[in-house]
Amino acid sequence: METPPPPFTRNEALAAGWTGRRLDAALRSCALTRVFAGLYAPAAAWEELRPWERHLALARTASRVTPDAIVSHASAAALLGLPMPPTPPQRATMTLLDDTRTSSADSWRQFHRGATPASHVWIQGRTPHLVPARTVIDCLRELPPGDALAVVDGALRRGLVTVPALRRIREHERRWPGIAVADALLELADGRRENWLESFSAWSFHECGLPLGVPQVVVLDGAGCFVARTDVGWAEQGVVGEADGRGKYLADAPPEDPADVVAARRVVAQGVRESRIRDLGLEVVRWDAVDAVSRRDDLRTRWAAAVERARPDRFRGRLVCSCCRRDLTDCRYPTSKGPGWAA
Repeated sequence: METPPPPFTRNEALAAGWTGRRLDAALRSCALTRVFAGLYAPAAAWEELRPWERHLALARTASRVTPDAIVSHASAAALLGLPMPPTPPQRATMTLLDDTRTSSADSWRQFHRGATPASHVWIQGRTPHLVPARTVIDCLRELPPGDALAVVDGALRRGLVTVPALRRIREHERRWPGIAVADALLELADGRRENWLESFSAWSFHECGLPLGVPQVVVLDGAGCFVARTDVGWAEQGVVGEADGRGKYLADAPPEDPADVVAARRVVAQGVRESRIRDLGLEVVRWDAVDAVSRRDDLRTRWAAAVERARPDRFRGRLVCSCCRRDLTDCRYPTSKGPGWAA
């Protein structure tokens, strides 16, 4: 008797050699947990998974047991490893392969309808997947804007999509709901942003009516020596920005060091770095995920205060783009309208 990959359906368990009585006994003894109605997993292993790991497992199960649909939207983006918000959706998202059919909704799968030509699908093993450009455009239409911007930024950064490929999918979906929102987000897309928070922050700055700035700006001193790489730079205003997530202070922490000690060391190092930036004549504005998501008025006020304090004419150094090491005014990356979307 084998245990199917979790979570698994009752039918999968029976096909693997379980009996109904043994399955029910495992549930009563808490060896198995009921993830959703008709969907089970080994209790201890399931509890150890983080929320997005559970969602990915759910998406893989949905792909395995739903022959008339293909994983899509947020679930497909997560399977591609694209930036996702801290909390996953409750259900796996799928698109019906035959959009004339109506699949029964249930507690763990959300079905979308939409024509899916063969050119939108690639096969790995025996499993169909949507091409990344289709996943990106679907996310731009359906996800909250800040989350959707993170998806397209991540796909551009990793080279999973090209502007021509996005244009082709966008044209295919030109009459679908949400396409106007997708067009607006494509104008803001920038593959230099490195994570969900940076992308969501760009959307928040846009919503506040503030300039987006240039992502991943390198600060050099007057001698051309490296000082820092900041998340955002506004050269005209003499301001640089830092989007602070918990991972910035704990990522790659040595396992033998307590997390609070590692974080404290990195906070001190960040303070020294920030002092060096200010010594050159720049101002620094900082924010975290809570500011970007729910305290936009504070974010706007903090940015305006930094601009008020800044004296860009006194800046003794250079701001250069991380992608090409050119001055921001000479950077080849098309910063004004995203990645050449409107070209």
